[in-house]
Amino acid sequence: MAKENGCVVYDCTASMVIYNNLPEVVRRTAASFLDTECSVQLTIVDNSPTTDLRSAFDGLPVSYHSYGKNVGYGRAHNWAIFQAKPSKYHLVLNPDILIPPGTIRSLITFMENNPDVGMVCPRILNEDGSDQYLNKRYPSVMDFFIRRFMPHLFDPLFRRRLDHYEMRDVGYDEICDVEVMTGAFMLCRTNVLKTLAGFDPRYFLYLEDFDLSRKFQQNSSRTVYCPQATVIHYWTRESHKNIRMTMIFIVSMCRYFNKWGWKWL
Repeated sequence: MAKENGCVVYDCTASMVIYNNLPEVVRRTAASFLDTECSVQLTIVDNSPTTDLRSAFDGLPVSYHSYGKNVGYGRAHNWAIFQAKPSKYHLVLNPDILIPPGTIRSLITFMENNPDVGMVCPRILNEDGSDQYLNKRYPSVMDFFIRRFMPHLFDPLFRRRLDHYEMRDVGYDEICDVEVMTGAFMLCRTNVLKTLAGFDPRYFLYLEDFDLSRKFQQNSSRTVYCPQATVIHYWTRESHKNIRMTMIFIVSMCRYFNKWGWKWL
C-alpha cells in the first residue's frame, strides 16, 4: 500500500455486482479476492431487491452497497469504481470466480512491466481445469446469430468461423492482444478506467465488456490476455436458457452495433 499526497493508494480495488446469487458462491469469490499478496479493497454492489445477501460477507473486510433494485451491471460497477478508495488498478469481478493466491500480484506485475497495457485478463478455466474460450474478436451480427440462435446440430458447419471468433487459431497458451475482453475478470488501470467514465450505462446487461474493451483501445490502451495467471469461472449461460435474458441480449446487441457500426457478416 502506497501513499500519494498523504492519501492511501491501494494496489488494487475491485467491484463485484450481485443479484439474488447463492450466498455461499458470492462469499467464496469475495474471500478468494482478499487472499492476495497486495493491498486490496473490495466493494460489493447488490442489485437484489432485498439486503438478504449482506450477511454472506459477515467477517470479511468488504464494503457493501445495496441499490434495492436492479440498476444494471455496468451502472452498478460504475458506482463502485467511482466510490472506491484510490488505487493503481481496479478489478471488475464476476460473483462466480475463484481467484487462486498470487493471481492478482502476478497480473499487477505484468501491468507494471507493460505500461502501454490498459486492461489485462488471465486464463479462465472451468472447474475441471479446461479452458473457457472467452477471448473474442470484434463480432458481427452473424457471429451472434450462430452462437445464440443456431441449433447446435449445425455447429460443425460453422466451426472454423466460431474458432476464429474465439481466437482459437491464436490459441490460449501465449500472451496476446485481444479485441474483446471478458467481463468476468478485467483488471484495469484505474486512471484510464475513470478517464473513460467506466462502463456505458446504456447497456443494462451484456456487451458492456465488448464496449469497454473498444473504449480502452480507442484510448490507445492495449487490452491483453496473460495466461500465466489463472482463475476458475463457475459459468452458466443464462441468456441461452431464459427468454427474458435473450431479449435483454438482443437490446444490448443493437446498442452495441448502433454505437460501433453494424457489421453483418
